[in-house]
Amino acid sequence: MTRNQWLGFGAAAFAIGFVAILAMGRTADEDGGEAADDADGGQAPVKTREEENDKLIHGLVVLTAGTAYLLMASGGGRKPKEEGRELFWMRYVDWSITTPLLLTSLGLTALGTPFRRWGLLLGTLFTDLYMIATGYLADEAPKDSPMKWTWYGVSSGAFVGLYYLLWGPLREESEKTGEEAADVYRRNLTFLSIVWAGYPVNFLIGPEALELIDDDTSTGIYTGLDITAKILFGLYSLSNTQEKARAELADGRVPEHELRPSPAAHHEVWEARPADGRRSRGR
Repeated sequence: MTRNQWLGFGAAAFAIGFVAILAMGRTADEDGGEAADDADGGQAPVKTREEENDKLIHGLVVLTAGTAYLLMASGGGRKPKEEGRELFWMRYVDWSITTPLLLTSLGLTALGTPFRRWGLLLGTLFTDLYMIATGYLADEAPKDSPMKWTWYGVSSGAFVGLYYLLWGPLREESEKTGEEAADVYRRNLTFLSIVWAGYPVNFLIGPEALELIDDDTSTGIYTGLDITAKILFGLYSLSNTQEKARAELADGRVPEHELRPSPAAHHEVWEARPADGRRSRGR
């Protein structure tokens, strides 16, 4: 397949993937008895806050990527370079939106709420964006320029730093959240870590660097990686989240304010500081 055919294939795949993610859900029978009346008077399956967040995030990821592929397939999102090839800047715009969303999904699974370790989550997102920005600089630099390899090295270092944050502090936080949260986080992170490792390798062997493969092959690999990291991972992550929610609903471990639609509003009440100087919080 040619480069444009691969891009067109990607746009079509993301359109199908978007519909698949929106359609993915549980039936009311799988909710452990939990159901809500829908607009037609029937029984609609109850969702947890985590399920709702996950579906929204992965839907936005696939929609963004599909838009990027549609633009690139139609001839946009690129600019010519001096050596005769084209730089697809739209890829970097896509990654700058979709990868922080995927990391947010992982972070919410690990932390339960971003406010528990918001500094850690923001640091992870910044590292990701820094990696993408320096990767773009490596792609833009001329092939005979030492800055190409300098920026590639800097971006690769940020990539290693990102893996450290995901497999170190965030994984430890997931274990504090609970056994089920840690299991889902570990499974999702393993899937995504394996797929993401293919991006710097494809850059290295592709026309951007060593030219061991041509533009068509490199574009095909990027398309396959994007479909796997966004569509297939989105479906996998949603499946894991729904499995976790099913068990929590069946055991009655989901507070009312965590249900969607929620039968009750949630209000946090901060208690007065006790004599030992520690401040506690009630609900």
